[in-house]
Amino acid sequence: MAASKRSRPRRSHALGGCSTCRRRHVKCDQKRPVCRTCRALDVKCEGYSDQVLWMHTDNGEETESARGTRRYLYSVRDELDLVLTRVLEQSRLSMSTALGSDLVSGSIDASLAEVDSRLRDPERSLDGDIVIGPFAVLDFSPAPRKLEQELVPEIEPVASDISSAAEPPETVAPENLQESNPSPILDSLSQIDDFLHWSDLLSFGLDNTEFTTSGVLSMSNDLSFDMSQEMGLLPVDSNHNDDLLQTFTTQQAPAELISADVDALQEAPFLLKHFQDTVVPHIMAIPCRQKSPWKILNVPAAVITYSDSTFLGTEKVSQARLANMYGLLACSAIHLVLNPSTISTKPPEYWWKVANQAYLQAKDHMQTSLQSETQGLKKAKYKDQLMAACILIQYTIMSGQQQHARCFMIDAERLLRLRGLSKTRISKKARLLHHVYTWLRIVGESTFVLHDYNLSASSLEALGSRFRLQHTPNSEQMTNAEPNPRLDDFLRLETQNSDSDLNIDEPKDKTSGLHDIHLQDSRSYPETLYKQIYGIPETWLGLVSQTTRLANVLETFRIAREAGQTMNLEAWETLQRRSTRLENMICSFSLGRTRAGVLELHADSKPHGHMVEALNAALVVFFYRRIRKIHPAALQGHVDSVIAALQACSATLTQDDPTGPGTAWPLFIAGCEAMSTARRGAVMSMLDRASSICGFAAFGTARNIITEVWRKQDEHLTANRGESMPSWVDVVKQGQIWPLFC
Repeated sequence: MAASKRSRPRRSHALGGCSTCRRRHVKCDQKRPVCRTCRALDVKCEGYSDQVLWMHTDNGEETESARGTRRYLYSVRDELDLVLTRVLEQSRLSMSTALGSDLVSGSIDASLAEVDSRLRDPERSLDGDIVIGPFAVLDFSPAPRKLEQELVPEIEPVASDISSAAEPPETVAPENLQESNPSPILDSLSQIDDFLHWSDLLSFGLDNTEFTTSGVLSMSNDLSFDMSQEMGLLPVDSNHNDDLLQTFTTQQAPAELISADVDALQEAPFLLKHFQDTVVPHIMAIPCRQKSPWKILNVPAAVITYSDSTFLGTEKVSQARLANMYGLLACSAIHLVLNPSTISTKPPEYWWKVANQAYLQAKDHMQTSLQSETQGLKKAKYKDQLMAACILIQYTIMSGQQQHARCFMIDAERLLRLRGLSKTRISKKARLLHHVYTWLRIVGESTFVLHDYNLSASSLEALGSRFRLQHTPNSEQMTNAEPNPRLDDFLRLETQNSDSDLNIDEPKDKTSGLHDIHLQDSRSYPETLYKQIYGIPETWLGLVSQTTRLANVLETFRIAREAGQTMNLEAWETLQRRSTRLENMICSFSLGRTRAGVLELHADSKPHGHMVEALNAALVVFFYRRIRKIHPAALQGHVDSVIAALQACSATLTQDDPTGPGTAWPLFIAGCEAMSTARRGAVMSMLDRASSICGFAAFGTARNIITEVWRKQDEHLTANRGESMPSWVDVVKQGQIWPLFC
């Protein structure tokens, strides 16, 4: 009997369970408001229907409610928790209501915009802080102005023929404007490396899910190159001090330059027409009458944006389209400043203010677009964002703001890799923009020699291991089916078996052709658009890209060797063999194997043909300067070819021809190697003529650098030294500048 009692199972029925558990005859844990049993089974908990049993006496007899069992009684602590919760919720609701009532138009964005507008108001009172609703800003404006006045005298005495190369020509603005607005390149371009980080790129943090979950921009682990040294939009981290922000934000125009009487939008009709009729022919890299991407894409988009934001009154105009429109207005206005002889009823000082205001507007809209319109429901069109990035790059090149040009170039690349190359189908308009970016980036990188070439021993070993001979075929190296997702700093050199990427006569597959945005593979792509846009073969750009990359890698090995680090002999020999192969490719290409076809194709465009010939000859000079580092005396024949081609190009351009003068790249590359007085005089004459046509900062920069190179070369020859001859690479490194001729 006792054994049977012990073996009887314990009663599992619990009183006070929820209606669902009671109906299903399962044990309920009586958790409120929803029991865990129902939650675990993913069924609806119908709650607790039984009420507290009230006991009362009627005629001395106890009656019982027919509702069943008694319900669990809340403790005093539970009741206090409920009361406190309700009080806190009411407090939060009241605080939220109070904060919302103080917002401008009930909107956070409107309130922040009001804070920003008051902060920029030159007539605001400096006695107190700016307070709008729950937002407040400490007004430190007097301090930076005073600090700027103290710093300018210290910066200006750094007098050098090369330091002025980074500044716009004297015609950029009147003297009084130049004094009040110091050059934006006061600090070294190499200082970019000191504070730009991955979280600064495109103003996106690394916690952005769209940019990290897919691993699209994963960095390689084979080297310790700090990509942050070369990358970045404008830093937005509050830890950066004011001096760095002043250096890397847009050209900070003084308050008097952005006055209330200037409105860039009011000048839009005139500026849009001036950009299409005058600016576009001048910014074409090669003089030709073909329709440029600026007229195909940027101008129509800017006209539609202007109409939508003015007389049509369209409410939702994307920030990317506004950035493109204001960037285009800034380019047109700065062209009027650089060319005072241009027919205009207003003085250059006025257009200088318009250009600064439009540039600030374009930069702000671009930054907002990259922050809020790259993903989500309000995502802007990819072509609109890339158009805006390209026009901002063009403005910085025209005005000589090299630091900002590099920032916007990296922004454009990251945008291109995140949104452009990830598309299953790349439209022709998107390809046009990709080609514009490729020209700007490759030609720009060819003259950028401010990298940090110093590597640790482990990084150098990792770099060297990539150039060891492959004794067995590697199918992964022979194919390039997958696009490289990494941001490119031109410090990498992708090698393949037998350097097959240098076989310029072999065609690329379609995937490689569409995704090779920096032309790391010099093979030809039949569907390329460079001939339609610039009138040059894609092979020329690919050889420039290969030369730049190889020169950067060789410079890294050279510095490591001088520092006494152990060299990988096999990797060094591989690089030397690649140098020889690249030399053969460039020389055979320049001698006319493909040039004849190009000239025949454009026989009706004499300026274009002569410019292509100058580019081909300058490519040979560029290779021997960056890779072989030979004496300039051995290059005089190629210098003569460049000068003759450019003189023929200039002769075919009539005085009233709207096109020209074309890119300054071949004249700069060859001009730095000119040795005789006649050659140097011809170079200076062509620089002066080109500068008088468009006034762009690139020609003034080229003139200053070339003059300094000649001075150093003459001193070297006078001293009869045995060291290597000074070159433009040495002068640019010493002056810490980045000449842009794209």
